Amino acid sequence: MQLSLGLDEHVVFDLETTGLSAWGDEIIEIGAIKILGNEIDEKNTFHSLVNPKRLIPPEATAISGITNDMVKDAPPIDEVLPKFLDFVGDAYWVAHNARFDMSFIMKHLMQMKVKRQIEVYDTVIFSRRAFPGEQRHNLDILCQRLSLAFDPKTRHRSMTDVELTAKAFVLLRERLGDKCPAREKYSI
Repeated sequence: MQLSLGLDEHVVFDLETTGLSAWGDEIIEIGAIKILGNEIDEKNTFHSLVNPKRLIPPEATAISGITNDMVKDAPPIDEVLPKFLDFVGDAYWVAHNARFDMSFIMKHLMQMKVKRQIEVYDTVIFSRRAFPGEQRHNLDILCQRLSLAFDPKTRHRSMTDVELTAKAFVLLRERLGDKCPAREKYSI
């Protein structure tokens, strides 16, 4: 197991947002957990609510359970994102449906004029490779296929989704072996 060299260090992350468009909506929660080798380090986590500096639409609250009251005293993204980037360090990133989360991250990195190359594993792509005959690959379906139990009341909160994605990533890597998909690259 590599500890701090970043060779087999991954950070699984998830965002909750006010909506589906990175250019019209904002991040309201970031959660992350580290994986060293195939070991999920449940004590090595990052979590923060984020003040979006706008109202959270009722439909977003209905999905995540995050209310305007919960984020009113939370730090803004320009304070949270640098701390998150420090937490990630040189590790590879992992997300379920990474393009969605990365669209929000990239928007804020551009706004903050932060230059960075990020390499991301997407568990949706892993799921498609592991279950090629299946049409659906959302996190709920993937958890069912991998027999990962979860409390539906806490689904769509970043830390629950991060824990599920981390477990799925480890299981899918084991299942796929040397047939794992490549990392996607994002740069600013």
